Amino acid sequence: MLVLALFFYVYYSTAIEVAREADQAVRREYELLAASYESGGLRELNQQVIERSATDGPLQYMLADQSGKIIAGDFERLPDHALVGDTPQMFDFPYAVRTGERLQNEEARAYMGRLLNGPILMISRDHRETRAAAARMTKALSWAVGIAIAFSIIAGLIAAWFASRRIEHFTETMKQVMAGDLTRRVGVIGWNDEHDILAKNLNEMLDRLEKLVHAQRDAGDAIAHDLRTPLARLRQNLEEALGEAPDETADRDALRKAQEETDRVLKTFNSVLQLARLNSAETWRFSRVELHTIVAEMVEFYDPAAEAASVTLSSQCSPYLVVMGDARLVAQALANLLDNALKYTPEGGRVMVSTAARADGRVEIRVADSGPGVPPEKREQVKERFVRLEKHRSSPGVGLGLSLVAAVAELHGGELMLEDGLTQGTARGLSAVLVLPAAPPPRRGPGL
Repeated sequence: MLVLALFFYVYYSTAIEVAREADQAVRREYELLAASYESGGLRELNQQVIERSATDGPLQYMLADQSGKIIAGDFERLPDHALVGDTPQMFDFPYAVRTGERLQNEEARAYMGRLLNGPILMISRDHRETRAAAARMTKALSWAVGIAIAFSIIAGLIAAWFASRRIEHFTETMKQVMAGDLTRRVGVIGWNDEHDILAKNLNEMLDRLEKLVHAQRDAGDAIAHDLRTPLARLRQNLEEALGEAPDETADRDALRKAQEETDRVLKTFNSVLQLARLNSAETWRFSRVELHTIVAEMVEFYDPAAEAASVTLSSQCSPYLVVMGDARLVAQALANLLDNALKYTPEGGRVMVSTAARADGRVEIRVADSGPGVPPEKREQVKERFVRLEKHRSSPGVGLGLSLVAAVAELHGGELMLEDGLTQGTARGLSAVLVLPAAPPPRRGPGL
């Protein structure tokens, strides 16, 4: 429909332009002969009309005296109903053309006027020329429209076929996902069309779905893995207590051990669930978090534990460092780092908490200790879940502390790095560096 509308627009626009050009050609010829009359008189004008009439061309000529008698030209008499005035007029008129033995009625468009001292000059153009030009234009446009329509049909069929193929691909991928293969993804061609946008959105949804399912599956596996030993130990202690003769002291000792094992089971359970929540597709609401406030609260909270362990705990914070995040999660991550540092730092050791702005525009929270440290080749490994170095297996814990901190860092778009810490004697110590993106400056109102 659009192609046809364009065809008619081009046709009529071109037809009008052809007619206008024809009118201008007639006027120019009239003005040229009128100038010849003014310079050379009637004799010169008569000669020009005779010569032009004798040549083949699109224009027709007629010269008559002031009474209307034909002097020269292509016509034997004035057109019927022609109004001859001092001002030239453009008009259409019918006339007969002899073709062999027949007379054929045609129509021409003329420009006629009375020159100075009375002679009448008329220049006309047969409409057959205009019709022939219109016919040539129509033929060319018809071919163009036909080709355009054919191309549109072919392009539409190809586009429909290609779209159906992509929809089939989408459907097949969704069937495979529903069958349990969460690794399947929809192909993105790179044309940035509606199908690519849909494919990207579907892939993002599948990424989040896969992450959520794996997080839930890992949480279940982790709970089953890590709770098996403490639950078995708890059952064994209870069986041993039940197998002994009643004794208040022994019974209370068994209950105390059972309580400790229960607390350990609950702690592990809560840690695994929190890690699963961090790794899931849950939406978190972030706000501006001032780091010096969180560091001051955590250092104050852990100061009694450090004093009891004969460890010097200090802090050095740069003011006005702000990140966008969840204050509770940032505090939990710092608590895990402090807990690890105090756990592995021997008596007389040191733990330093500091914050600083980095050269790359991010912000860091550094917890450095003077403990035994972690070998460089093991530092990435200890950030994984339930990973504990052999020399630390006798100490309490389940190996989730650093993995929780790494998950918090990833959630905030940051990272957890492990470096050398505070050197004390032969110990190289460990620095756990939590790097987070800095918050943008707060928006100010107009005029502020």
